[in-house]
Amino acid sequence: MNKIIEIKNLNKSYSVATNFWGREQKFVHALNGINLEICENEILGLVGESGCGKSTLGKCVLKLEPITEGEILFKGKDISVLDKNETKEFRKKTSLIFQNPYMSLNPRMKIYDILREPFIVNSIRDKKIIRERINEVLNLIKLDQSDLAKYPHEFSGGQRQRIAIARAIMMNPDFIVADEPVSALDVSIQSQIINMIIDLKQKMNLTMLFVSHDLNIVKYVSDRVAVMYLGEIVEIGNKDELFENPKHPYTKALLSVVPKINDKGEKKIILQDDLPSPYELPKGCKFHTRCPFALERCKTEEPKYYSDTETHKTKCFLCE
Repeated sequence: MNKIIEIKNLNKSYSVATNFWGREQKFVHALNGINLEICENEILGLVGESGCGKSTLGKCVLKLEPITEGEILFKGKDISVLDKNETKEFRKKTSLIFQNPYMSLNPRMKIYDILREPFIVNSIRDKKIIRERINEVLNLIKLDQSDLAKYPHEFSGGQRQRIAIARAIMMNPDFIVADEPVSALDVSIQSQIINMIIDLKQKMNLTMLFVSHDLNIVKYVSDRVAVMYLGEIVEIGNKDELFENPKHPYTKALLSVVPKINDKGEKKIILQDDLPSPYELPKGCKFHTRCPFALERCKTEEPKYYSDTETHKTKCFLCE
């Protein structure tokens, strides 16, 4: 399959403190050696605790945040070296679905103007082309023509997120980052939005990075799943491999506390303590401070990736 996104040894740090002379002193290590590929017409689910770097990765991939080290390739080209015109074309071919539909839409703009905005940004002024595309997308998200004259406050949260998704797909992008797109919605509405995203993926051949902390949603919507811990991908595989045969202790812990209809009394793995400080990352395996199965070598040696199939990789000595 064609690779839309290739991430190679990606690191991202933030300077958060300076000394008296203004020199950088302290860094938050948000992303640490990320290697990832996203292929055409697939949804890659990205899961992990809050603060592990999921949203930061999404912003870096869309060139909304500068990276510290490494490469991000979009269709084989390094996005960090794009010139002004190439960057404009890149923005046209990529898009972002925000988490909060109540904050992502301008309350002073009518829906028609919100959906027209991507065309204006890309210097497309033909009213006929704009109107035809808006009508086409309205049919995809199942809203009426009469809704174009309304303001965001006249819609429910689910309808607002449909409008936000419509804006994101308006220019027919090749790649979308969906950053917790249903976490702010009622459970009854979440399934409608998720089903719509899957339907749009099939109809528009979309490629997507789907960021979420909800494993049930990720299992339903994704083709492959990557598990992130403290800025690292600790396990990645096809969703069936990962959910039915998790290898990393962190993945096992996350899955063990997911509510199940047929709970067979399986023992839950309760992680102790909070995430370590991103200012000073643990040596060796970054999960060893919370891992109930940690070995002595985990404290000093960093594990590499071990594979039990061609598509399933785990960063853990227990898989050696």
